[in-house]
Formats: sequence, structure tokens, C-alpha cells
Amino acid sequence: MDNTNFTAEHRKGQHLLSEERHEIEVFLKMGWSIYRIAKELGRPYNTIKNEIKRGTVLLYKGKVQRYKADEGKRVYLEHRQNSRRQYRCLAYVRFLQYVVEHFKSEEKWSLDACYGKALESKKFRREEIVCTKTLYNYVDLGLLPIKNIDLPEKLRRNTKSKKQGKQSNFGQKH
Repeated sequence: MDNTNFTAEHRKGQHLLSEERHEIEVFLKMGWSIYRIAKELGRPYNTIKNEIKRGTVLLYKGKVQRYKADEGKRVYLEHRQNSRRQYRCLAYVRFLQYVVEHFKSEEKWSLDACYGKALESKKFRREEIVCTKTLYNYVDLGLLPIKNIDLPEKLRRNTKSKKQGKQSNFGQKH
């Protein structure tokens, strides 16, 4: 690379930077192969190939194909627009209302009990119910009017992951 101050390290799964897209455009104009560009940028061959495919436009009434970095970025952002997780809370509104109603009632059902009683009573079909884990996730995301402090069973659990592998010797005498 020409820029000696460029220190970004590439890890698997990272997205292309705008600078890299412009470099691809310049290298293609210089007649470089996809393999050579990938090697120069330190990226997988398929990443460069897909980027070129994504950003190629037709010029001169469709007679010439050319890669444009700006077009590649525009198409990339368009594809990323809908890539986030879609929560289906609205499909389960009746069940979620049932859970909140029974959770906040005199009996103070747990989320597990709400799920179990809904299945047992056959008030809802299986397709209209979300699992217990999803209920807890909805609480964490703030999608239900229930707080974690209201869930004593959850507060008792240790949520920290156990570290495996080499243990530190900090504080030990040798």
C-alpha cells in the first residue's frame, strides 16, 4: 500500500472501508487482476470479487462495464438496510398481554408459569406463543413492561461466564 500510516488490521468478517473501495477502483483502472488486488488489500479473493460485482455499472448506453466505488457502497448500504433482526412482538400481542396481566396480578406468576399455563389452558395455539427464553429476552430489551428486578429467579442466577483455560497466578505466592 502507498499509505505508510495505514494501520488497520483486517479480521475475518469485517466490512470493506470506503478507502478500500476507491483503491479497488484505481487498481482495476490500472489493469490489476482480482487476485492481485485481494493480495494487496489483505482481503479474501471472494470479498473483492463480490464487491466488484456489486459496484459494476454500465456506461455508454450499456456498452462498457466499469466498477465504481460509490455505487458499490450505495448497493452495500441498501443491502444492509434490512439485515438487522426483526422482532415479531406484534404477532404475539395477545399472548404478551396475557403474560403481563398474570405477571402483575395478585398471584404474581413467573414468566415460566405464564408460558406453561398458556399451553396447558389451551387459550393460545402453539404458533401464538413465544418460548420462555424469548420472554426473558423481551424483558431485557425493554419490550415488556417488566423489569429484571421484578424477576427474583433471574436475579439469583450468575450471569458471568466461567473463564476456561489458563488461570492467572495473580495474588498467589510461589
